[in-house]
Amino acid sequence: MKWGGFQKKIMKMIFQIKNKNINKKIILSKKLNMAELDTENFFSTLNKGYPYNQMIRFTITDKDFLIPDLYHKFKGKEFYVRSTKDDLKNFSDNISKKYTKIFNKGNIVEIIENILLKHIIGIISLARKAKKVIIGTEEIKILLKKNKIFLLLQEKNFSLKREKQIKLPIYQKYKINCLSKEELGYAFGKKNIANIGFLKSSFINPLISDTYLLQSLRD
Repeated sequence: MKWGGFQKKIMKMIFQIKNKNINKKIILSKKLNMAELDTENFFSTLNKGYPYNQMIRFTITDKDFLIPDLYHKFKGKEFYVRSTKDDLKNFSDNISKKYTKIFNKGNIVEIIENILLKHIIGIISLARKAKKVIIGTEEIKILLKKNKIFLLLQEKNFSLKREKQIKLPIYQKYKINCLSKEELGYAFGKKNIANIGFLKSSFINPLISDTYLLQSLRD
């Protein structure tokens, strides 16, 4: 099936980073009855036993387009799939063929990763412009001692030796290292960055949410 301009519009809306989505209040629409997916006992994990911050949101439009809709850009029936490689691939394999979709088992994880990564880089860029980020190991260490750093992102290949030299903020329980040093550098126009510290701001919660989903896909 040829989508033409409608496909391009969907892809543009999915991958475009809009500032207004960062602090957007999430309003849940009517949940999709799983019987409508024409599959038997499909995905018992959907909307059951898992918080929404561990789930990837999908929307089915009134024209039966099935769209990854992590940031609530589309209207339609919604449902959630747990953010793991196996669950997403299984979902792509078993979803009803009556829906038109831009993904398949081979690329669904990459598509979700790209959506999350672009949104994360967008948030970091806005935080940088608002002067709410710190780079440079020594400066981060100084502010960590003063409890001024509320969130620390570390590149995924950060060495154990260097890791011992820089502790997590007291406000952060778990290490977040789902991005490469090159990916951390994108928001600053640099080739690579090993650590990014964040001062207290409204950017932290959406960053935690997005990096949690991305880390669960990349683990």
